[in-house]
Amino acid sequence: MNSDADYSYAEPAAVYAPSSPSLHLPFALLTSALAMVMITQTSGVFTQRSALQKGKTDLADAFAKREPLVKQSGELKNKLNAMVMDLLILGKTDEDAKAIIGKYNIQQNQPAGSEAPAP
Repeated sequence: MNSDADYSYAEPAAVYAPSSPSLHLPFALLTSALAMVMITQTSGVFTQRSALQKGKTDLADAFAKREPLVKQSGELKNKLNAMVMDLLILGKTDEDAKAIIGKYNIQQNQPAGSEAPAP
């Protein structure tokens, strides 16, 4: 056995020089890119959420503003139906009403559940 050591304290230590490039930089770049994508997606979700909340309140306001108009149109429809029914009844005895019914081809629909007469 040899008593000489493989190293000497008088010599400087050897510098580590890897033979292959380090993978730290590519992983750091990949991680930072993934973080940027996630931040962008998260901020997009928050903006969509706030837009949906604003749309919900706008829709509720529009519904409340149009509710009186819907009631008014329902009342108008009922009045027109009553007027047409009166005209149809009057058309059985009055020639002027019969002329109006013929001119505008006003007809009463058959009630639901009743069968039309056979041809």
